[in-house]
Amino acid sequence: MADAQDILSVLLSISAGLLIWVLLRTRQKRRHKKIVESEDYTGNAKNPEILKEPDAKALAELDKLLTERFDSEE
Repeated sequence: MADAQDILSVLLSISAGLLIWVLLRTRQKRRHKKIVESEDYTGNAKNPEILKEPDAKALAELDKLLTERFDSEE
């Protein structure tokens, strides 16, 4: 008959195997979740027509940046 040390070795081996299985399963679920979430993102603008014509605030900001850039070169 098996002694206590053999039984404990078997139990520890089984528990280690189960822990590895749980870790791998959790990692796989997280990877799958990231892939599914990234498929929703297309990178397209919601309303691209608005981006074709700049508004007054954007033009003022562009003018400010260009002025700063060319003033610093002189």
